[in-house]
Amino acid sequence: MFKKQYTFVFLFLLTAAVPLAQTSSCLDILANPDVQNPSLSEFDRYIDVLGTIKFYAEPGVSDAQLLHAASIGAELLDNDENGVVDDLDLAEQLISINAVMPLFSEEGSPAENAMMDNWDDSFCVSAVLYSQEIAPWAPVDWFEDASLEEILHTINVCGHVELYPAIFALDTPGASQLCQAMDLARGGQFLGVPGSYPEEAWYHYTDVTCDYQCMAIEYLYWCIATDMGVLNTPEICTAIEEEWEPCSPELFENVDVMMHSIVNNAAYKLPQLAPNGIYCPTNDVPQVIMNDPEVFPNPSNGRLIIQLNSLTTKVSSVMVSDYSGRAVMSHNVNGYSPMLVLDLPEAKGYYIMTFLSTSGESLYTTNLIVE
Repeated sequence: MFKKQYTFVFLFLLTAAVPLAQTSSCLDILANPDVQNPSLSEFDRYIDVLGTIKFYAEPGVSDAQLLHAASIGAELLDNDENGVVDDLDLAEQLISINAVMPLFSEEGSPAENAMMDNWDDSFCVSAVLYSQEIAPWAPVDWFEDASLEEILHTINVCGHVELYPAIFALDTPGASQLCQAMDLARGGQFLGVPGSYPEEAWYHYTDVTCDYQCMAIEYLYWCIATDMGVLNTPEICTAIEEEWEPCSPELFENVDVMMHSIVNNAAYKLPQLAPNGIYCPTNDVPQVIMNDPEVFPNPSNGRLIIQLNSLTTKVSSVMVSDYSGRAVMSHNVNGYSPMLVLDLPEAKGYYIMTFLSTSGESLYTTNLIVE
């Protein structure tokens, strides 16, 4: 349905951001901290989703649309909505590759032109959303809201493809389990669009601009969305049957046995529950969130993942000192980011990490070892 797609990568440094608004989705809309970056200069707002994917919006994209898209991203990453990304390895992968989700006002907009004219290969953008494709009033409605599809593309391409290559790699036809399953679903291994699909095929994508890799990532979307049950209405089933036949979870399980087992394999922690565009973890979620921050691995080789847990809304900065008390680094924490990835000093040794409030009060201290 929504065919336009990009795969390119950018690098940028985040600076301090100024809060503009807060909603019941518990995500903060912040002023664009990267207006000096030519690629990002035309965006005026952004949301850093769980510290893993940054959603940028330009004028013409409403706050409601930005919050809607970012909330769906958060729900896909934290599917049980306990405030913690379900797959910490996936979180680290998305952070390391600088995953970005651009929200443009329209095709050919100033923000899209700036990004296209200035891109390099240092942050990951796998899909984009235009304002007319973002429908907070109709969350994940296939006819009106493309957010689920395009955000899944971003998480899958920038995350799962690199993290679990034996399962999700796209580069070599038939090399991964995803591609093997797609070859079965299409009735053969077609590197492009065939003149006609075999009668036994249940996935028959016909966009000639979509190559084998593109076909595979579209197929992964159909499988995850079907398994969630968001395509299971007579109207949607009829609208998509030319491309995708098993539109209900039951049909998917019975028809596409191989892919159903992959999507539901707990090892890959793919989202199972359909998002609704509202993300606000509460203590009512039946999972225990530890009070103290979790820092791992420890000992480490210098790169740390930090789960802030109950300090998420309280921490203003993180300071690392050596055992003489000399500060060796400081990192500001902006917005609602319950997870951080930090690179420690290269020198091996023992360090002290302190979590500070906005007033400079020490909230928590832990010892670190760099090997």
